[in-house]
Amino acid sequence: MESASEYSEFTSPIRNGGKASFDVHVYFDGHSEHEVKFMKDTRQAIIEKFPELIVYGVHGRVIGPHPLPMFEVDLFSPAQFGAFIPWLAINHGPLSVLIHPNTGNSRLDHTQNAIWIGDKLDLRLDTFDRVEEMDEVARRLQDVVGKVTDGVEETQRL
Repeated sequence: MESASEYSEFTSPIRNGGKASFDVHVYFDGHSEHEVKFMKDTRQAIIEKFPELIVYGVHGRVIGPHPLPMFEVDLFSPAQFGAFIPWLAINHGPLSVLIHPNTGNSRLDHTQNAIWIGDKLDLRLDTFDRVEEMDEVARRLQDVVGKVTDGVEETQRL
């Protein structure tokens, strides 16, 4: 019997290869000594138990859509997801965890496509409005640059 391809590769449109397929955001209350200590211990345990994962530094303040301080872990394969997420489900303690795919649509990835472990937090979704506006400006700029480049190439052929 043949195994599903999803055991070795994520379902489209989830990013495969190179960049992270899933982001895992582990939140903590920066005003709670207990949670800060638990977060530090959990982060260190992740680094030691899962050395192949990328574990970023701690953001000690609110950043982007994230409503509490947090650290991030990147997952690149279904095998990493399958090993790490169950471990985190059992060991997250008082920490809230957002798990989301990277499909190219940040708003959907952080909302509709997201999985929560622990308490679900209200994300600061207004930050996506600014990102989407900047993406639109970038698309328009690429169109202009493309037209200018096309014009230069046409001129060079003459």
